[in-house]
Amino acid sequence: MQVNNAVTVSGLLHHIRTDRKSDKYFPFSIKQETPWNDGSTRKDFLISRAFQPALQEELKALPEGTPLRVLGFLQSSLGSGEMYIHVEEIQKIL
Repeated sequence: MQVNNAVTVSGLLHHIRTDRKSDKYFPFSIKQETPWNDGSTRKDFLISRAFQPALQEELKALPEGTPLRVLGFLQSSLGSGEMYIHVEEIQKIL
């Protein structure tokens, strides 16, 4: 049985600094800021991974804080149980 776990998420680009030697994927996160009733702002960082070389280059060229819409699917890391977005497409929000 195949499960469709496609997602579309929008937020601000947040580059993740890494010293990984593997260039299998480009890690970044999508920062979402949600205002609360008390006037404070909740900040969530959704981990994302770009495996396609063209997407990796596109992301590297974008400045921190660029508004994005990311299309992909949810996937879990082996062993850790953490969820991340496997990116298929990136759209800059104007």
